[in-house]
Amino acid sequence: MMDTDLLNVSLLAKLILSHLLADFVFQSRSMVDDRFENKWRSRWLYMHGLIAGSLAYVLSGAFTYIWLFVAYTVSHILIDGFKSTRKDDLRWFILDQMAHIITILVVWTLITGPLSVVGELSFIPFAGTEMWVLLVAYIVVIWPSGIVIGKFTEPWQHDKEGNDGEGLLNAGLWIGRLERFLLLTFVLLDQYQAIGLLVTAKSIFRFTTDRKVSEYILIGTLLSFTIAVFIGIITKWGLGIGL
Repeated sequence: MMDTDLLNVSLLAKLILSHLLADFVFQSRSMVDDRFENKWRSRWLYMHGLIAGSLAYVLSGAFTYIWLFVAYTVSHILIDGFKSTRKDDLRWFILDQMAHIITILVVWTLITGPLSVVGELSFIPFAGTEMWVLLVAYIVVIWPSGIVIGKFTEPWQHDKEGNDGEGLLNAGLWIGRLERFLLLTFVLLDQYQAIGLLVTAKSIFRFTTDRKVSEYILIGTLLSFTIAVFIGIITKWGLGIGL
């Protein structure tokens, strides 16, 4: 890859990372609930947009493109404001994230397009392209993937309630995060045998005789594994690692 291509990929990874941090790491459930309750009157809607724009501006290092990140902040507020008027379900979650990704691609294209000079951008010196890509991959499998799985399995949540004993607080959440973290790591290290061991281990520790609970866990587990493996393959491709 040419140096310019590496800078372009690095910039795209930073813009995506800034979005992931703003939407999933630095945004609490109470902030999201406030947006859905108060919609355009929610103060968190505008604070969230400012945080998203600020992170994109700082992490990208594209300090000569202030107007683009003003536009990014405004577009983030508009997208999330519109989403707050809709249902908080899987469909609108995916559409919302697609709109944010399209915005990021537009900003990235305007900065790295034929009329721009990539060499004039300021980049954080200690961070290479590989690190930014890996950060994006791990944040995706830990945070957004969990939300997708939760919304996908929500229709069956009521069916399995009351059929199993009360578990540890947030145990399922952390089990899912850890398993996706391990799966992504195994894929990146070509340790596919370890994936089979992880599947076996989880099937033992989450074993239950109730059919509804078993099927509910199996759906979530297989979806979790599929997402982690898919993200691992895409990450290896992005890093130029042969499969």
